[in-house]
Amino acid sequence: MEKSSRDRLVEAGLEVLGREGGARFSVRSTEGEAGLPHGSVRHHFGGLDGLVDAMVQHLLRAEMEHALTRPRETLHDWLGPNRTRTQARYELMIQGFRTPRLRDALVAARERVITDVATDAGLPRDRAAVLVAALDGLVLDALLRGESEVRPGAIGMLGANRVEGPIPQRT
Repeated sequence: MEKSSRDRLVEAGLEVLGREGGARFSVRSTEGEAGLPHGSVRHHFGGLDGLVDAMVQHLLRAEMEHALTRPRETLHDWLGPNRTRTQARYELMIQGFRTPRLRDALVAARERVITDVATDAGLPRDRAAVLVAALDGLVLDALLRGESEVRPGAIGMLGANRVEGPIPQRT
């Protein structure tokens, strides 16, 4: 099934942002990457802000769903096949430092992830917050080093049985 123009634009935006960084990310570069005509972003999202909002929502659904329930698989995905998408997520975080609306959306989404992790893993919320932050740190470290894996033994140091083993799924 062919992806909708809207989905193609979101994925193209993530690709451009992750590959080129914030300085080269634009409406035109996104439309070009998606193979869609000029004006497509405005038509589907109302402009760049709407596209970025859609990118954030897409990332949070796709990226965080299994982050702590299957950490090894998630880290392999983030640092391997979906590395560019992972880099786009961190680019958005950096942009959030200077854009209050984006920062608020990212913080709210991150808080939902922390709540879900705490619930799913049966952890106190503060422990879940530390685990989420620690995973982010490990991923950033690997990205900066140009590696496709986190440092050996790092996952085990995060909390042995709660991170390494299966975490119950919500029903």
